[in-house]
Amino acid sequence: MLSESIRGIAATTASFIKAEDILLVLLYSDKIKEKYMSMSSVTFSHIYEKMEGGQKNVQEDRFNEAMGVCVKYKDILTNIKKMNMIDTPINIYAMGKNGLSLVLTTENTILTGANYNLRPESEKAIFTNLAQSTGIYTDKDGVWISAYAPIPSVYSEKDKMLVEISYKIDAYIYRLRKELGIIILVCLIGFLVTAFMSYKLVSALVSDVQKLDKAAKEFEEERYDVPVDIKSDDEIGHLADTFEKLRVSIGEKIDELKLAIVREKRAHLESIVALTNAIEMRDPYTKEHLNRVEKYALLIARWIHLSKGEMIELKYACFLHDIGKIYIEAELLKKVKLAPGDFEEIKKHSERGAKIIEGIQFLEGVKDAVLHHQERYDGKGYPGGLKGEGIPLLARIVSVADAFDSMTTTRPYKKKMSFEEAMDEIERNAGTQFDPKICEVFLRYRNSIEKIAKKHFICSVD
Repeated sequence: MLSESIRGIAATTASFIKAEDILLVLLYSDKIKEKYMSMSSVTFSHIYEKMEGGQKNVQEDRFNEAMGVCVKYKDILTNIKKMNMIDTPINIYAMGKNGLSLVLTTENTILTGANYNLRPESEKAIFTNLAQSTGIYTDKDGVWISAYAPIPSVYSEKDKMLVEISYKIDAYIYRLRKELGIIILVCLIGFLVTAFMSYKLVSALVSDVQKLDKAAKEFEEERYDVPVDIKSDDEIGHLADTFEKLRVSIGEKIDELKLAIVREKRAHLESIVALTNAIEMRDPYTKEHLNRVEKYALLIARWIHLSKGEMIELKYACFLHDIGKIYIEAELLKKVKLAPGDFEEIKKHSERGAKIIEGIQFLEGVKDAVLHHQERYDGKGYPGGLKGEGIPLLARIVSVADAFDSMTTTRPYKKKMSFEEAMDEIERNAGTQFDPKICEVFLRYRNSIEKIAKKHFICSVD
């Protein structure tokens, strides 16, 4: 569970990073390191500030850009460390002839160019293009779990880069071993004490010891919901009380861990929302579009009685269905009239979006919705040309919600429709562009849809 969590953080972090930016930093790594060594009394970000203020006229533009990229990604990685309570550095490596070469780190020291041997997991991450995590391992600095995630590259597959996140678990292991040692010691003492008692008392104690043994097995199998039911005032009774307190304590810790996982997923979602904000800076329409699509889609989900888990995945899919547009030039998104080649470029956003979230464990059920939300029910959509119920259900829901909001919103290349016109268009395309069952539900609850439309001022309604 812990290794999957760290692997998910690494995969999400890697999705924020552009491979071309890292290649730029790598190109100027010697010069950046030389700049740092000549100004060793200041932090990395201050170097960039001083360069901007006093040396800009003597630096090449590309070197300026490389320094800016360093500062930007160092800030991003530092924020991710804080959000996920990671104590150790987050590192970015490039694959070289001599193994892994360090390009960027969250530390306030410049270690670019340092070479490291490939771990099996890092090598697997690079060549499978999927995030990987280690088991528990020990080195001279302690006990660890590490995760590696490849940085996606749109333009070239030969430049391999990855993100490394390591989590130190010494204290956690030490505490578990200490508590286990105390339990074993207390059990042993209790058992020796009972050996000196009378036969009748021993019989009673044996029964209690068997209960304790059963409780210990429950603990060993990580079942902490069965109370230790021993009522006596002797040593075994006190030991049972200790077991019960320990059971309750462990149960509370498990609840805290579950809460931490929920918070972690929330942090992932916040990170993803932050990524969608990057699209908004290039296309301001996107943010409110995503919010409206989410509301329409969740209404449909409630009406067709999706499970809680499916509704959560649908929510994520609504936020992420246009994430691939981050690779589309801002000027293209704002064009009034699209050329055939422009439309082909825009069509790639669904595949690119699915690629961004590939390998993120808790978004596994969302990937297909992102990939196939532009499919048509008659099989004439893209990218896979899927047809009918061969299209994933979440993708069919997002398709209707996305299309309705697009129709009722003014864009550079088209004017918005009225509410009635858009509803007629949904009805007209049921069974061709859209799933007819989804359309039937959507049209049946038009009053609820109209309330959302009025609230967001996106269409003309009476």
